[in-house]
Amino acid sequence: MPELRDLIAKSYRLLFYDELEEYESAIQILTEYLMANPTDGTAYNNRGLAYSEIGEGEKALLDFAKAMELSPDDAIPYVNRGNLLQRAQPVGMLADAVEDYSRAISIDPNNATFHRCRAHACLKIGRLQEAIGSFSEAIRLEPEFGQTYLDRAEAYESLGQKKKAQQDLRRASELGARVRQ
Repeated sequence: MPELRDLIAKSYRLLFYDELEEYESAIQILTEYLMANPTDGTAYNNRGLAYSEIGEGEKALLDFAKAMELSPDDAIPYVNRGNLLQRAQPVGMLADAVEDYSRAISIDPNNATFHRCRAHACLKIGRLQEAIGSFSEAIRLEPEFGQTYLDRAEAYESLGQKKKAQQDLRRASELGARVRQ
């Protein structure tokens, strides 16, 4: 039982470091943990997040890839890598982000956030019909989340579909989302 207590103490300390944005400390703890537990995909994912927070994108990408290798049925590393790639912005990386979000959706198709992430990446690279499809699926899953209607309205406007955009803006307003004037 001392190992379990030690793991729990380290977990709380890690959460505390995250709350304080002490990412270097979190990385150190996770690195030590991974030396003893090299097959823990969640730990690689979490260290990847910490690396991402301090601007160490290459290290984050390596950790997310390792997390995917060790836990291929866990959607979270795919979303986290997609988020990192989307922040990087080059079109090639945005296309890779769409792929990562698609993989996450194939693992957990009922997660509206994953669909929204995919839609935003599609929107950024001009894949407007795909963006609309992903926003629509997110709306189907979470019909009371007004921001998604606003985002889909933007895609409709880009396609010149003003009537559909107006319908979404109206619905977003009904749900209390801030509609731009």
